[in-house]
Amino acid sequence: MTRRAKLEFAILGLLAAAIVILVLNHFEPDDYPSAFGATRGERDLPSWLVTTFEHACTACGTCAHRFEVEESRIAVTITDRDGWYRLFWAGEEIYTYDDPAMIGGALRNRTAELTAGSWTIRGRFVPLEPHAKHACTPAAVDVNLRYRLHRGELKGDVDPVIDPSGTFPVPTRARWFRYPYPPDRVDDFWWELENPDSFATPKPCDCGG
Repeated sequence: MTRRAKLEFAILGLLAAAIVILVLNHFEPDDYPSAFGATRGERDLPSWLVTTFEHACTACGTCAHRFEVEESRIAVTITDRDGWYRLFWAGEEIYTYDDPAMIGGALRNRTAELTAGSWTIRGRFVPLEPHAKHACTPAAVDVNLRYRLHRGELKGDVDPVIDPSGTFPVPTRARWFRYPYPPDRVDDFWWELENPDSFATPKPCDCGG
């Protein structure tokens, strides 16, 4: 093969590689919603969380309590794993979301992966009505729920767990939303309680008015 022929083959090879890279980039666009910053992520309490309860009290018969929320924060991490054909911008990019619609939009990218998700709920139960000062029967007071996000098929119902005082039940698993993408696959996004043995601290509540 002559020197000129080798040069022509090299040029054709470079053109073919460039075309392949352009085609791969065309069919795999990055379209990610804007991620939230460090000051966002606060969410309303989930509908499945009990926010009031009554329990028997040796001093006054029945005491009612309500939940005062200190934190309800969601952070879901999506990783964009670009391939070699991205050349100068190949590699991983991290996006963090707190909204199902944004998560669904991000996962429509073919290189997107759900890598982590947490929902932290902290607060305490306080008396609903003031009473004459007395030591209440032990009940759930300080609450620290830590949920992890999973993607897949959520099968069947799961019994709730109840704190040691027997006053505050929470689900060990709870569906957040269903996601039909790709079209031949339907997944559940569901939360699983990470600390079922220590999510609530029971103690006598000082119900003094």
